[in-house]
This record gives sequence, C-alpha cells and structure tokens, in this order.
Amino acid sequence: MRFRNDVFTYAVVVLLTALGLQAALKDAWPQFVPADQQTAITMVFTDAAALPKSEELTLQYVCADGLRADGRALGWAQFEKVPFAIKDDTLTATVNFRGETEHTLRLVSPHATNGMKKPVVHGTFKLYSLKPDFFALRPYKGDVHMHSKFSDGRKDETPSHMIATCRKLGHDFAIATDHRSYAGSQEAMSTFAKLPTDMRCFPGEEVHSPGNGVHILSLGASAGITEWFTEKRPEYDQAVTAEKARIDAKELPEALHHPAAASVVVWNKIRELGGIAVYCHPYWRPDHRQYIPAALSDYLLQKGQFDAFEVLNGGSNDLGILHYHELRAQGRNYPGIGVTDAHASANLGKAYTLIMSESLSFSDLAANIRKGNCIAVEVDPATKQQRAHGNLRLGRFATFLFTHYYPQQHDKLCAEEGDLLVKAVAGDTAASDALKPLQGRVPALFDKYWAK
Repeated sequence: MRFRNDVFTYAVVVLLTALGLQAALKDAWPQFVPADQQTAITMVFTDAAALPKSEELTLQYVCADGLRADGRALGWAQFEKVPFAIKDDTLTATVNFRGETEHTLRLVSPHATNGMKKPVVHGTFKLYSLKPDFFALRPYKGDVHMHSKFSDGRKDETPSHMIATCRKLGHDFAIATDHRSYAGSQEAMSTFAKLPTDMRCFPGEEVHSPGNGVHILSLGASAGITEWFTEKRPEYDQAVTAEKARIDAKELPEALHHPAAASVVVWNKIRELGGIAVYCHPYWRPDHRQYIPAALSDYLLQKGQFDAFEVLNGGSNDLGILHYHELRAQGRNYPGIGVTDAHASANLGKAYTLIMSESLSFSDLAANIRKGNCIAVEVDPATKQQRAHGNLRLGRFATFLFTHYYPQQHDKLCAEEGDLLVKAVAGDTAASDALKPLQGRVPALFDKYWAK
C-alpha cells in the first residue's frame, strides 16, 4: 500500500509540474537582518498545494562565509538543516544569522534521478545580515552631477526633467548642478515640492571661481556660491590671498598657488553654507590634456581639503579609480562618489553614488558622505552590470543589493513613478494625479524587508 501511495504522489507531482502548477517562492521577508541575532523569516509560495508534504521537505541554510552556525567548516555543497513550520502557503523559520554577510535559505525535497539523489528546489531566498551601525541605516542611491538648459545641457531639458529621469533609473535623490547656476536646482526643488513623490532633490551648482580652473560641485548649500563671489568679490579675493599665504612654496609651483588657494576658499564657503564640497573629475582630459595641470590635481588630492571627490565621472573613470585606490592605500580614505556629469537625460544612469544614511534628508546624506558611508557605482550601459568602487565592506553589501534587492523590488517601483514624473514636470496634470497612489511605496519597502 505504501508503494502505491508513493507512486500516486509522484504521479501527482509530475502531473502538476506538467500543468505548470509547480510551487514557487512568491515573496520572503525580512531580507535585511541584524548580524549575530536570531530572526524570524517568512516565505510565501504560489501554488502551495503542489508542495510535497512538510515531512518530505527540508529547509536548507548556508552562510556565504562557508562556516556552520557553530563555526565549523561546511563541506563542499553542504547545507545546514533549519527547523520550520508550514501552513497553507506560508513557511516560517527562525535562524541565527552570523556575521555581516550574505545568507541563503532554500526549500527542497528529494527526487531520485538515475539512481542519484538530487533535490528539487521549490524556492531560494537570499538575505543579508548587517552589524548594528549599518543596520541602523538604509541604502539610498542618487546622481549629484548633471546639467540642463540652465547651462550647457540640452536646451529642451529642464533640471526637473533630468531629476525625474533619475527616478526612472531607480534613484532616490538627485541634484542638478548647472555651471554657474544655483537657480537650476531651485527650479527643480520648486517643481518637485508641488508633486506627490518620494524622489528628493536638493540645491546645487558647478562652481567656477575667478582665476581658478578647478571645477567644484556645491551640493546642498543654502545659497549660491557664484552669487557670493560675484556680489562680494573683495571678500573672495581677500580669502584667496590669505589662503595663498598658507601654501608651502616647496610643495607646489608658484603659478599654481592661486587656483589651489581659490579651491580651498570655495570648498570652505560651501561648508560654511551647510553644503558638501566636491572636487570634480580630476582626470577629465579635454583637448588631449588634463583639464588642470597634473601637479595641481595631485596637490589637491594629497591635501584632501574637500568633502568628497568624483571617483567616477563620464569618460574620466579609469585613472580616477586607480588614483582613488592609491590614496586609500596611503591611508587617505577620502569619500568617493560616482556621477554621470550628464548634459542630456539620455546620458544619465551610467554611474551613481550609494549612501548608507538614516534618512533622505540632506543633512543625513551629507553627514554620511563625510563619514565615508558612501560608494561610487559604475553601470555598464550595454549589460547594465554594476560595479562598486570603494571600501570592501560597503562594496560587498552593494553587490548584494545590485542582484537581490534593487532589480526585483526597488527599481521597478521607481521606474513606474519616474515615468509619471517625467510627464508631470512637463505639466501633465493627469500624470501628477496618478502619482498620488504611488507615493510611499518605495519607503514602505524598507518597512517590509528590513527586520524590526
């Protein structure tokens, strides 16, 4: 009789599979859990009736560091077994997730194939455990260097359009940084303040101060830097003169003292106004040469009197990446960011900055940039493969996000919202109304997938 029952069960499973009624993992949470603590996990299946009996199922667990829960090494292709309960379509289990790393849970049942035992996998769930400092933060991504009709961007694209396009690409925040124009970012902020959206934008500009060829981003400052040195030129000149007096003549050719001093003065003014001061694209090479003398760039990078510098920017990535890692090897752990420096919306999406932050307020984002809780991310335009450039700890977590969180959950919702935002900033009131029910969905992901 037992043999007949087994044959019948096997026949049912085969039939259900043939009919496309095979059970599959529909959703699971939380995906981000505290390290070295026990956490309850929920896994929900579609077509749960097609699952074998619970006594025929095994919930397997493996930690990416290759060790068992007791610290012993796991053998090749081995998993630990985790107790679980399953009712209807929902499985629950409690697991201790050791260390800060990736973990895998999968529900399997045995299946004989040609005399070999091969498990049937009914669902696989990837999750990540974080130590307390990172677990208290959330990952946000954004592009903070772009240009619009307010400077040398496309003349039919506003700052608002650029930022709305960033939302389509899965960003949580963006800053318009038009050349010599604080007003561009103000246009975007005014437009977005009237829209029901979770996308955030902040003040910004790309600064070109008198007598200084160094390009500088002002992010989040409470006033325009261009207006400051235009309206108060004597104050600027006096500050530059005082800063030049502090330069050691042995460290830098005298002809480069003025731009070096002017850069520091501008960076200081940005910070005075509550902003983040960024050294732009140190290896940008227009007209077959570095845009400022290499001696000046090297001096500025060694001194590090900025808040962050662009590790990734358009076509100047490779040397910037190499120099960034050399500086880190020297103990100069400057915050590095990734930007597109896009002059058209079609060029957005090739790089961004990932910031671990308490919230999307600018003060929190800025504080975490200064702490180094950020990483530059490069996106291959053809394959969409993403690469993180920065410290290993955040880079490991970012790599997990690229594969197991952003595409399936976050980015899809952002794209839907972004499509409507592009229309809304162009004046489509119907699109603006359609945004209302979407507001709050992206923040709610953290509520669901981050352990309580």
